[in-house]
Amino acid sequence: MADVAHDTSGPVSPKPGDIAPQQASRPDSPDKGKLRVFISYSRDDLYFADQLNAALDLCGFECVIDRQGISGGEDWKRRLGNLISEADTVVFVLSPTSANSELCTWEAEEAERLSKRILPVICKPLEGASPPPQLRERNYIFFYDDPKAAPGAGFGTGLAKLIAALNTDFDWLREHTRYLQRATEWDKGGRPANRLLSGNDIAEARAWAVRRPKSAPEPTALHLDFIRASEEEAEARSSAQRKQLEAMAAAQAERETALRQAEEALKQAADAQRKRAKIRNIAFLVVSIFAVLAGWLYWNAEQQRKVAEAQREQADRILTGATSIIVKSQTKMDIETKKEVFALFQTGAGRGDTTSMANLGASYREGLGVAQDYIKAREWCEKAAANDDASAMFNLGWLYVNGQGVTQDYAKACE
Repeated sequence: MADVAHDTSGPVSPKPGDIAPQQASRPDSPDKGKLRVFISYSRDDLYFADQLNAALDLCGFECVIDRQGISGGEDWKRRLGNLISEADTVVFVLSPTSANSELCTWEAEEAERLSKRILPVICKPLEGASPPPQLRERNYIFFYDDPKAAPGAGFGTGLAKLIAALNTDFDWLREHTRYLQRATEWDKGGRPANRLLSGNDIAEARAWAVRRPKSAPEPTALHLDFIRASEEEAEARSSAQRKQLEAMAAAQAERETALRQAEEALKQAADAQRKRAKIRNIAFLVVSIFAVLAGWLYWNAEQQRKVAEAQREQADRILTGATSIIVKSQTKMDIETKKEVFALFQTGAGRGDTTSMANLGASYREGLGVAQDYIKAREWCEKAAANDDASAMFNLGWLYVNGQGVTQDYAKACE
């Protein structure tokens, strides 16, 4: 390619104060941090790269420049790849040497693979050298004085144009880098669910991808896989939580029905006893006749009571199973769901349910759905342990081992 390349539009020559105002107009993003710039260059252009690095640092950018040589056996691709991945923009110092450098070409390929914004700057005439394919169709910024290639060009004019280009789409590019880093960690870790986005972060990531500026690079396929997997995991988690709550509500409803039936059966038995008391005041013969009837009524009431007790036991087993499911997944729930589960345990414990007492003590100990309180954890564990609950005994022993809510006492912990 000839030395005359694509020039960016802008003033012919910088006027006093041109650079400082561009620095001042840089987007104020205290939550996003500085724009991170990776400078790709050939060793022959180190002096120019150092000057560019110093100028950009002064203008408020965070520059990364690799000064290490490449030694035999070193995993240099991983090292340089990480630097490029962590950068928001790659500034490629184009010269005859870098245009023919395999390493510089690899850096340009890696930047394009990661969908990074690439800004090529020409520090000296190319003298017929052809730039890497990734740079040939891009606008170049000239940093040397060449009236034929770019009238009025020079280091000051080039710096002013480069700063203006770097400040374009600032916030969107910072998010591009942040999401790429998270997606890369998720991918390298085997794509586990616990490294995905959650809650409002998913909606923000989706909105970020949709509002891509025309001049900004496309999100990578890894970006889109990461966001899509986060959406699918959130939907699956929400569905599982709904099913657990529905099962818990159904078990609670069945238990309340069983309790009402038992109360009704006891009430019927009491009514039958009052009727028998009145009958005894009648003549002996009438009492004898109605004694048989009273016996039958008592037998029928007993049968109803047994049925009610059996239904209550069944409801208790269902509630115990649902509670076990909730306890196993309690640490994966969001804060509001944890609070609802804690309230459910409070209700069960208030009605004397031993399993609910044990789970309430564990919730206080771990701070699940409630502020962590070892004293209350001990109180509820002691109540459940008094009813021979094994998990409550274990948690109570653990509190004595660690001296949480009680004086540390290994002897009591062993009891």
